[in-house]
Amino acid sequence: MSTEVVKEAKLEEEPRQCTKKEKLGHAIGVLGHDSMYTLWSTWTTPFLTDILKLPAGFLAFLFGGARFFDAFTDISMGIIADRTRSKWGRFRPWLLRSGPLMGICLALSFFKPDIGTIGLCIFAGIMYIITGSIVFTSVDIPFWSLPAAMTSNTKERSEIVGFTTTASNTITGIIGLVMPMALAFFGEFNWYVYFFLALAVAVWGVTMYLISFKLVREHVVPDDSEKFELKLALKNIFQNKPLLLIQISNIFCLLGMMLKGYLNYYYCVYNWGSLGYMTVLNLINLVGMVVGALIFTFLSQHIGKKNCMFLFAGLMTISSLVLYFAGYHNAIVLFATSSVSTVCVGAVMVCVNAMMMDTIEYGEWKTGQRNEAMITSTRCFVTKCVMAVAGIAVAAVIGLTGYIPQETVQPVNVLNSFHFVYTLVSAGIIQDFVEYLFFTEQSLDMPNRTACDLFIRNNSSRVLPDDTVCVVVELTNLSQINTAYGRERGNTISATLIR
Repeated sequence: MSTEVVKEAKLEEEPRQCTKKEKLGHAIGVLGHDSMYTLWSTWTTPFLTDILKLPAGFLAFLFGGARFFDAFTDISMGIIADRTRSKWGRFRPWLLRSGPLMGICLALSFFKPDIGTIGLCIFAGIMYIITGSIVFTSVDIPFWSLPAAMTSNTKERSEIVGFTTTASNTITGIIGLVMPMALAFFGEFNWYVYFFLALAVAVWGVTMYLISFKLVREHVVPDDSEKFELKLALKNIFQNKPLLLIQISNIFCLLGMMLKGYLNYYYCVYNWGSLGYMTVLNLINLVGMVVGALIFTFLSQHIGKKNCMFLFAGLMTISSLVLYFAGYHNAIVLFATSSVSTVCVGAVMVCVNAMMMDTIEYGEWKTGQRNEAMITSTRCFVTKCVMAVAGIAVAAVIGLTGYIPQETVQPVNVLNSFHFVYTLVSAGIIQDFVEYLFFTEQSLDMPNRTACDLFIRNNSSRVLPDDTVCVVVELTNLSQINTAYGRERGNTISATLIR
């Protein structure tokens, strides 16, 4: 092969498949999706404890039992979604089917019938499981599987995930800001205030789902002649080392964040003495999450996703430790550490979603079967399991420390327990996450090699065009490059040398 041919050879990026309207459509969908989920996941516990006044022991049983049920529903929904075939695709139809049901269930989750304590336990338990374990799962897994079905271009897919996650962080912050303000204005201990706020969010959410369904398209269509095999789908999860490592690390980080999130209401109302503190923290959260997502998008291009995870998780740990030693008497420290934490959370959320999407091709490479929904179901399952652990932990703190519902002045041991879990426990869990990532050998940034193997396999039976050029390049120092700069950055340098 002549030198001239090598010099002319170029690495071509895989064609982009999505229009701007389609990318916007997915981001619009998350405005409805996460507005409903944020309201339900954040405010269900205060509603059950302070409005319905259900026993803490029942709540711990409910939170734990629902998550065991999720082990069945999440995997089942992943299988159903991957096997779905319709004129609208595999995942889009579920926005139309389950989106309106999620709105109905959200409103009913904040309804208080006059049926006594036992009746309320039964009603609340049924609604909690139907809403969180069945209806939400049936729309969440297809929705977050869509980016992988919209395009096979990893760079374009990361853009979709980044854009959608930024929109998610924004709407999550807005709901967190509006809810405490609305409750403080209309009455924080009136059940019908919760109900009508949930109803308004439900109408908004369903509308966003319908708009998203209209705009989004699926361009990556599996071969209908290939029969779905459950055995291969399970291998896509359990033999997908990058996916497992990402989700194990995700458990630590999510648990630290959710403990703070679930205790936010109690910590602000009782430790700091006003729901107004929660409004300020949620305003900080609104700005910080968006800023974190944008910082990650820029920074990951220079130091890689994995190093970004180290950096932001470490900063989260430090901010929690500072708040613990400062106590709950200095508002400036509270707001400053919360600002750092929320920026880090925004960055970590985008990072986890982007890395998880990269493992879809790896699973296909290992098994020969593409299972976007099954892989996405692991994210949903992990999130719900962590929600259960965090919910049980908060219920235990409330039940074992002598917490008195709606009592302005709580015992000192209750306040200290809230502060300890909100700061030191969260910091310790996130530190475990950092240590796990640091001391575990991983290949989280591997889509280049996997995509190459997939391309070769998918084209192995096709006749190549006459202008096809094959280039073989040996880089004797590739190992040193990857060691010095990390795998992702090393691949970028290698590609530049080949060009």
